[in-house]
Amino acid sequence: MRTKTYILLAIIAIFLIYILIQIKCFKINKVILNNDEISNDLNIVQITDFHNNKLINKNRLIEEIKNIDPDVIFLTGDIIDAKTKDFSYSLNIVKDLMDITEKIYFVWGNHELRNTKGEEFVGELKNIGVIVLDDENIKCQIANNKINIIGLNFFIDEKDYNKAIEGIDEKDYNIILSHSPNRPLRYLNGKEDLILSGHTHGGQVRLPIIGAVIAPGQGYFPKYDKGLFELENSILYIDSGLGNSVFPIRFLNRVQISNVLVKSNME
Repeated sequence: MRTKTYILLAIIAIFLIYILIQIKCFKINKVILNNDEISNDLNIVQITDFHNNKLINKNRLIEEIKNIDPDVIFLTGDIIDAKTKDFSYSLNIVKDLMDITEKIYFVWGNHELRNTKGEEFVGELKNIGVIVLDDENIKCQIANNKINIIGLNFFIDEKDYNKAIEGIDEKDYNIILSHSPNRPLRYLNGKEDLILSGHTHGGQVRLPIIGAVIAPGQGYFPKYDKGLFELENSILYIDSGLGNSVFPIRFLNRVQISNVLVKSNME
């Protein structure tokens, strides 16, 4: 009887250590894409769904991103949690990111919208130089490429989407930042090259072969849960995020950031 108890306790301890690693020890997911509309390789870091996760080693995170040496950093929402009262930890990380590159773009997630200090947090992002996009686009030069960055509000509808993409040139490389991966899909018009999103956390709990068990806004066994999805005229990429919500648990789905390298097909 005592031996069985020790075995059970050992199994529980191993499981808890595994979960701690999954929610604390982030990895960098590297994605390589190819495109004809850029003349130079575009090196992107995407950070999403941080949820003010203080378990993350801040110094290591900054050092890893510094080593990537990104041309641009995209923050695709839920950098703080709806329950976050003190957002200084998240804000200080973004301040450190500004020392790596000043080309940082942010879109609202549902947790910023729900947080009573959400507007204050986003206001502080603006104050330190982060470009906040809310159903609008901006034309810019990044790595000597003409890029249109379109930032969508979480609660996007067709009217707002048409407003957000107004004036973009389909000959340029067009990147959509949307916290929700599935909400804007019904409005795409073929001008979009890359859609970067989060929100799903990859389901937090994943099963072999099946993938995510559940994702917000999509229910059980969601179609758009994590990773790359080839659409008719564009590519959707969903990062599973650096944090957790509701329960601090992940299974077969370690917290992460993404390094998306878009390689030019031009010789």
